[in-house]
Amino acid sequence: MLKFPAGDRIVLNGAVIENVGRGARLRVLTPNTQLLRLRDAINPEEVTTPVGRLCHSVQLMLVGECEVDSVLGETLSALVPLRAAFMDAADKDRIDEITAHLEERQFYQALRDLGRLRQREAALLSQHLP
Repeated sequence: MLKFPAGDRIVLNGAVIENVGRGARLRVLTPNTQLLRLRDAINPEEVTTPVGRLCHSVQLMLVGECEVDSVLGETLSALVPLRAAFMDAADKDRIDEITAHLEERQFYQALRDLGRLRQREAALLSQHLP
């Protein structure tokens, strides 16, 4: 079930849909539907970190804005050095989960876990800034 407030926009299988009326609830019945709330989308100008770049790549795959077969391989390859950079076992486990989601082409789940990893990355980076 998806809560869809007035004025909210989503991308559903590549099509942008906006709720112009009152709030609504939607149930997507078709399996493997690719859906992204635009308020959760990452603006390309905000992509300034390794995890942010991965989020943007997965987002593009999710909404069908790129050739999945070429971008998926690059994204999976980028996870290898990222996993080595994170020291915490929980972070490494999350990267393993992201890898598994991507290998199964479960882009929404991968993006959700990347969002959590992005928060962790931000916290780590803020500790090292003057």
